[in-house]
Amino acid sequence: MSPKPDVSETRKNQILEAAVKVFTRMGFHDARMDDIVQESGLSKGALYWYFKGKDDVIMAILKNIFEGELKGLKALQVKEAPAPDLLREFMQLTIGELKNMTRLLPLAYEFYALAFRNKTVREAIRQYLQAYIDLITSLIQRGIDEGTFHPVNAEEMAISIGAMIEGTLVLWVFDPDRVDLERQLSHALGIFIENLEDN
Repeated sequence: MSPKPDVSETRKNQILEAAVKVFTRMGFHDARMDDIVQESGLSKGALYWYFKGKDDVIMAILKNIFEGELKGLKALQVKEAPAPDLLREFMQLTIGELKNMTRLLPLAYEFYALAFRNKTVREAIRQYLQAYIDLITSLIQRGIDEGTFHPVNAEEMAISIGAMIEGTLVLWVFDPDRVDLERQLSHALGIFIENLEDN
């Protein structure tokens, strides 16, 4: 007799997908574990088997989002290519991730609001942003080391690029008719790269 397949990851993902729908629809504050149970189609016992409470579910969603975003970007650090090309590829990957996350944007802003009240969420977001900035910093430093970028403070430039991405995203969310996310980010990063390149 063959062993039973491990369904734990499938169940977890089923719960998290249901939770994303519930939180997007109701917000973190108003959503209850019972709402997630109903949306998932699983029993309350199954939900509590994997997650102790709503905060655990929120942190698991946050972890999935961050890990998914950083996975492709981290691969750039070991890729053999000139830094300007890698920075352009980084932007295309970032734009792709942002477009894929369109349905999660209301949830993303819920996370930011929650971070002001919840130290655990704030720390998780801080760690993600640190990893994101560190990744951009490493690409810029690589360009400095290989002589394709002017010698600048790589971390300060990375923070500026990160701020540009976050700021453009906010403008796009509130005025998508005026702000074309892909065109604006590509244009802005092009200006950063032109100023960094050693001509």
